[in-house]
Amino acid sequence: MKIQESLLIATILSLSGLLASVQAGPLVSIGDSVDVFFSGSSSVKWQSNVLYDENDEKEDLLFTLSPGFEVNVGRGVSNLDLSIITRYDILRYDDLTELDNELFHIKAVSSYKNTRWDVSGSVSYDEKQSSGADGNTNRRGRLVESDELRASLEGEYRLSPKFSIGSGVKYSDVEYQDEPSIADRETTTIPLDIFYELSPKVDLSVGYQYQSSEVGEVSRLALTNTGIVTVVTDSYDKESHFVNVGARGELLPKLTGFFKVGYRETDPEDRKSQSTLGLDADLTYSVTPKVTSRLNLGRDFGVGGEGQSTENTSVDASATYSINMHYSASAFAGYTLREYTESDNDDNIYRIGARLSYVPNEFWRFSAGYMYVENDSDRALQSYENHILDLSASLRY
Repeated sequence: MKIQESLLIATILSLSGLLASVQAGPLVSIGDSVDVFFSGSSSVKWQSNVLYDENDEKEDLLFTLSPGFEVNVGRGVSNLDLSIITRYDILRYDDLTELDNELFHIKAVSSYKNTRWDVSGSVSYDEKQSSGADGNTNRRGRLVESDELRASLEGEYRLSPKFSIGSGVKYSDVEYQDEPSIADRETTTIPLDIFYELSPKVDLSVGYQYQSSEVGEVSRLALTNTGIVTVVTDSYDKESHFVNVGARGELLPKLTGFFKVGYRETDPEDRKSQSTLGLDADLTYSVTPKVTSRLNLGRDFGVGGEGQSTENTSVDASATYSINMHYSASAFAGYTLREYTESDNDDNIYRIGARLSYVPNEFWRFSAGYMYVENDSDRALQSYENHILDLSASLRY
């Protein structure tokens, strides 16, 4: 996907403002409301299975240098704020030099607030080089490049002291480069929620979400009785619906966040309709003043790498311990069950890891971490294990 520079700039400039959290003095200040920061990082990462191949594991070191800049407009002087963030990743492998790459990223985030309106928007463009870590793009013995364009505009309007209504639109377009065996996908999501203030700390909600997706054509090689042939799966459209109830705010003492639970249905073109229990939750619990835990739950329909319809259930838990003003430690564990609705195949994806961070001042951040990823799949050649160690340093000035 070729993104014309003029179109991207016009899209970014059409957004209004971000309330940015500035922790360090800016590199350059322009007038009373514009700050420019240098935001760069570097890292070294060792992987035991770079290509996520269950039969031919290849380990290697990856060195990444990521210079970037951040422009903040507003600095809290008005209800409109804007932030534009750009980064350029330079990836270099120690042995597998054929995987070396350079990737561009740019993102704009904005918000507008007054007594009745809360509006936020974002647009981003990312060049990515992915492996099997997400369970969708695992291609034996190689990495996959993609271009991703995402945009969102969400707002909430207070109808009265007790009632408010929220809506918006989210858009994503993912195109894989030189990989006809993986389905491109374009998705538009429109949520609508009505909130009722049960107490000053808790809102109840009833909502509906509509999603429309276009899944691209896939062509792959298959072995038949007559030899190797090319099998083409046509593109198709699908619509999904999510009717839900939920709550947000301080749900219990020390427990904050939101949850939505309800009924999901998906209707793919020329394919079997499916329905299931829908779930979306993001909860944070303050165990002690120094320990915070977080739980994310999800149950939704999705699209597999080759365009298959899937039903996904995910659980992710993490905990962070603030050792002192400079050091913090965290640990996480996650599980995703991806069920292919048109077959009896499943992917069981496990993630576990830990990280130690050191922040000596407002400019620098250093961290070290470990992660283990496993996909226990009954699809041929899709299982894998990978151990990942990394060291990173970042500077914001």
